[in-house]
Amino acid sequence: KIILSEKKPKYLFVPKGFAHGFLTLDKENVVLYSCSNYRSPKYEKIIKWNDKDLKIKWPIKKPILSKKDRLGIPLSDY
Repeated sequence: KIILSEKKPKYLFVPKGFAHGFLTLDKENVVLYSCSNYRSPKYEKIIKWNDKDLKIKWPIKKPILSKKDRLGIPLSDY
């Protein structure tokens, strides 16, 4: 895990095809993506944010999720 903030700006490179996710900790946030190609929703695969196999200790119990993220599937289904 890494915490990004305006106080200590950093960039995070996520390689093509690599699963990633994030949690914003403030009420208002700006997230900027750069992609290697045009975004194509039909090729996106969403992993369930709280899948036990990921073993991520999220610092929140009831996050606000997008409709897309609410429909995530277990990691084992990949």
